[in-house]
Amino acid sequence: MRHSLAMIALVTLASGSAVGQEAEAGDATEQRAPVVTRAPRLVTFVEAEYPAEKKAAGVTAAVLLTIEIGADGKVGNVFVVTSAGADFDTAAVAAARQFVFEPAEVDGKPAPVKIDYKYQFSIKTQIVKLGPQVNFEGTVLERFTKKPFPGVTVTLKDSGATAISDDKGHFEFIDVPLGVHKVELSAPKLITVLTDEELTKDTKKTVKYYVEAKEEGIDEETVVRAARIKKESVQTVIRTEEARRVPGTQGDTLKVVQNLPGVARSAAGSGALIVWGSSPKDTRVNVDGVEIPALYHVGGLRSTVNSDLVKSIDLLPGGYGADYGRGLGGLVRVETRQLPQTGVHGYASADVLDASAMITAAIGKRFRIGIAGRYSYLDRLLGGLTSQDVGDFFPIPRYDDYQVLASLQLRKDEELTAVFLASDDHLRRAIASADPAEVRTENTDSSFYRAFLRYTRILPDGSSFVLTPSFGFDTGKTVTKFGPVPTSSEVDGFRYGLRAAYRRRVAKWATLSIGLDMAGQVANSKRSGSLDIPPREGDVFVFGRPPGDDVNADKFSTHIADVAPYAFAELTYKNVTFIPGLRIDAFLLEGSQTAPSVVGVTPIGFSRLAWGPDPRLAINIKAHKRVSLNIAGGIYHQAPESEELSAVFGNPQLGIAWGAHASLGIAVKLTGTLTCETVGFFKYLDDLVSRNEAPTPPLARALTQDGVGRSYGGQVLLRQELFKGFFGWVTYSISRSERKDHADRPYRLFDFDQTHVLGVVASYDYKGWVAGVRFRYTSGVPRTPVIGSFYDSRGDQYQPIFGAQNTIRIPDFVQLDVRLEKTFTFRRLSLNVFLDVQNVTNRANPEEIVYNFDFSKKAYITGLPTLAVLGARLQF
Repeated sequence: MRHSLAMIALVTLASGSAVGQEAEAGDATEQRAPVVTRAPRLVTFVEAEYPAEKKAAGVTAAVLLTIEIGADGKVGNVFVVTSAGADFDTAAVAAARQFVFEPAEVDGKPAPVKIDYKYQFSIKTQIVKLGPQVNFEGTVLERFTKKPFPGVTVTLKDSGATAISDDKGHFEFIDVPLGVHKVELSAPKLITVLTDEELTKDTKKTVKYYVEAKEEGIDEETVVRAARIKKESVQTVIRTEEARRVPGTQGDTLKVVQNLPGVARSAAGSGALIVWGSSPKDTRVNVDGVEIPALYHVGGLRSTVNSDLVKSIDLLPGGYGADYGRGLGGLVRVETRQLPQTGVHGYASADVLDASAMITAAIGKRFRIGIAGRYSYLDRLLGGLTSQDVGDFFPIPRYDDYQVLASLQLRKDEELTAVFLASDDHLRRAIASADPAEVRTENTDSSFYRAFLRYTRILPDGSSFVLTPSFGFDTGKTVTKFGPVPTSSEVDGFRYGLRAAYRRRVAKWATLSIGLDMAGQVANSKRSGSLDIPPREGDVFVFGRPPGDDVNADKFSTHIADVAPYAFAELTYKNVTFIPGLRIDAFLLEGSQTAPSVVGVTPIGFSRLAWGPDPRLAINIKAHKRVSLNIAGGIYHQAPESEELSAVFGNPQLGIAWGAHASLGIAVKLTGTLTCETVGFFKYLDDLVSRNEAPTPPLARALTQDGVGRSYGGQVLLRQELFKGFFGWVTYSISRSERKDHADRPYRLFDFDQTHVLGVVASYDYKGWVAGVRFRYTSGVPRTPVIGSFYDSRGDQYQPIFGAQNTIRIPDFVQLDVRLEKTFTFRRLSLNVFLDVQNVTNRANPEEIVYNFDFSKKAYITGLPTLAVLGARLQF
């Protein structure tokens, strides 16, 4: 774009006489008129400032000026002869006053004159091969009002280049390299936006982003045109570029959840999530609103969903909103990301743990597909390096997973996405013995498969609608050999679900959301062996303990379904936001038998309906521009597990358990990227399922439902977000979790209780080299001491004598991990090489207490020793 100009061929003497530029002398008279012998020549031109609004609209114009030029060539007065509008006139006059001319000559001498000058405002588009040019620009608009959103910082995450939207919401970048770039939109009053844009040769990328203003004091990120608000009081969101760099995660973004406040450490080999003192089975994991049974593979070394398909990871340890339920513990929400809109992209990665790969392709302008997979080989790798059975020293899991994601853009702001998730796990834990007959083992195999469609639509009025039907299969098998009679448990289940949500802003101060959350499982179960193996939470046991004399078998089926309509509103008054909500769970509990099966007798099944009304409330108070107070509470209900409805090993009459959550938090923004959050919480749980304490329980009453529990404590998070290459956080939690299995029993420590949990994470990028450290300390979990033993002649084995329940602990867990990585870029290829060293001090962290055959000596199953994970990732 440039300005063109034209000088009118008319020169006026300062005295007012007018003659042509090629004027010739008039007829000779006694007093000859002065003659312009040389016209003025412009030697210094000043470009006028193009009115921004007219430039954005593509409006051109011309302003005719009269300019007085002195005998010294300097400009005097400037007058508008023909106007093009006040903004164009002002710009043209301001520029003309700065012109410098070579003066005109009259009769061969410098003299003042007036000229008519035409200033032309025009926009010219030209293709240039050399020099800087704008090749990426766009406009940021508010999602609901469609008005410009100024002051938004647009950042190219790979290069760090930034631009800020102006009063019209416009931003632009010059000479952005070709290829795919991750773009972040952020502002103090904006829900942070992450998306991908691809720039191609000889093409200027022009985009329009619709973003949503956030509530005061809330820090949340999401993607373009899929904005959601924060409805929970306590929520931790970690950006994916930070999560990849956390040591000990090997670049697996979802593993960062293990390092967040409120999350206790699970034992090696479990991969379970223990949140705010709740049982692992009470915490729900959702991917795009669809529940999956596990976030991590058994062993906890990897997540079950490929990180490159993940857009965001949210941890809500308690007090979450009415749109989710069916769990007494916390909630983890994983959302899949949008695939690149053009081209073919992907990666291949391998390290000592496993290998993974992904490829995505855009087919046409509307259809995109991505396929990913992972396969582990650590157990075989270690087996090839040593002749010993590594499983005798620490459990080595075997796992694989694979995913398919496809999306179709139907119309503007309307999209249909199909997702398929699959995961398989195998783990063997053992207590070695010189006598092969005395080796005690526990083998676990599990798999899950999910398929769902996600339809999203943003309507012209800014409201949004999401519909997600789903179905899947779960399988699980555990075989325990702690004696002559093995114990086996198998569960195969078909799952189905439907989520529907509609959200609309009904007033400037109020937004309403309504929805339906439905899920069900049809399970077929088989179990044989000891009544108390595997142990339940609250059972007094030691790993490897021989089973008792009571053995049995059962084969049954169950159907557990929940239909839950819900509604909540976000109401804002000045600096206070209220979010009241109500969810009504209707649980259907069905089973094939109410009593143990008898040969020749037709079993009698059961079917009943249980209601769970769940009121919820969250309040956010913006006490200061840097300080916010968060309060949350609610009621939560949970159905029994399908295995617990066994007429032999459980109780077909079990109902739903319930709990109450309450939390109070204060968040202080110390700087633009440094925050400190402090939260106190309390949970009360009732109608918990526990083992029947009777020596000989009544028929079909092996379990009862008279347990209660409580968890309380606090946590502190000091977090530095990514700033000049550095990010990190320090989190500390102190809590206590207790259970009472029966009304006449005292409270005892919860089997997963961990009093102190400390985590430190730091990462720094220096000239392309990224180094990080992670330190973890946790209190050991409670265990019941063995104070003696006696010889059981019937089984020809020793049985333990226990002390007071859960009065000792496994020794504390301490581990230091480090990570070093470097990325090399070759045109469209990038190679990331990393070294992730876990347990650099080679500390033998105890994971479980084990005893010898007569319980006279104690030892520990320990976790992995120093494990150097060297890997590479090639991305295109």
